[in-house]
Amino acid sequence: MYWPNKQSIHLNLEVANLFIQTYKKLSINLCNTTNQVLPTDILDNYVKQRLLINILIELEIIVIDLVELDLNKKDIKSLFSKITYNLIYKTIKKIIYCEQIYYINPPNQFNCNYNKLFFEDNQCITENLFIYLIFGSNHIDHKIFQFDINKTPKYHVKNLFENFIIQISNAVIFNFLENNKSLKNIYKILIDKNLCNKNYKSIRNISKFQNNLYSYNWLNKYVFFPQNIYCNQCKVWLFSSKGLIYRYIYSNRYLNYIKLSNSQISALIYLEVQDYFIPKINYLIQLLGKLIIYLILDIIRTSTQIILNQIIIRLNNSNK
Repeated sequence: MYWPNKQSIHLNLEVANLFIQTYKKLSINLCNTTNQVLPTDILDNYVKQRLLINILIELEIIVIDLVELDLNKKDIKSLFSKITYNLIYKTIKKIIYCEQIYYINPPNQFNCNYNKLFFEDNQCITENLFIYLIFGSNHIDHKIFQFDINKTPKYHVKNLFENFIIQISNAVIFNFLENNKSLKNIYKILIDKNLCNKNYKSIRNISKFQNNLYSYNWLNKYVFFPQNIYCNQCKVWLFSSKGLIYRYIYSNRYLNYIKLSNSQISALIYLEVQDYFIPKINYLIQLLGKLIIYLILDIIRTSTQIILNQIIIRLNNSNK
């Protein structure tokens, strides 16, 4: 029911079980069931499964290595970016280019907007995921999530775990697309290596997909990301029997809030103004609509009454 709160055999068994249950979920439907564009949508379902399995295997190795190194919580937080960059780059090489590599220095291309947003949006919950997996719930800052640290539900850790795997898979494909500026080259790799979803097997469709992806990324940066911070929530992606879905969980995001840019703050202010005025404008429109309908009905009723009176008067005059 609750996640173990300290390092123990019980914690090791729960972590092992989490990996086993997640491996099983990768054999079910992996289609995107939402209206959000995901980078992995461009992949064939089998390739997507292979990508997620590879990430899960690499993550298992990372967790074992971190446990064996006997690092403290501060060390793991400081290594978070490096671990994640290495995981993304190794997966690109292995799945897309079928190359085995063992250590990399992340290239400068990884400084794209998607990666910056990925780290800003996921750093807190992902760092805490590693703390749950290695140290137990006692080492979590009690202000971050809504649970008592000694009574953290297992499903909460499961949600963070699944979200990390899905988010990494999306980062892998986005970086592959971003680092290959030539559309022709992207098309050639996807088709030659049989990676592409059947809906995108043309240069035109791949181009449209990229444009939609970049547009959504821009919206995410300036609208959805600041809004989630303002509402103290995180979007987490999950596996389900129907496919990939997302849910929102509570997370204290004050540190993210104070780092928002002026543009993001402006977007928040605009949304707040919109939320304040639009309901009132809608109410006024409804009120005005009711008033207009009442006036029209009153005019029709009065006109009808006048016409009927005139008809009655004329009929009376003709009878005389």
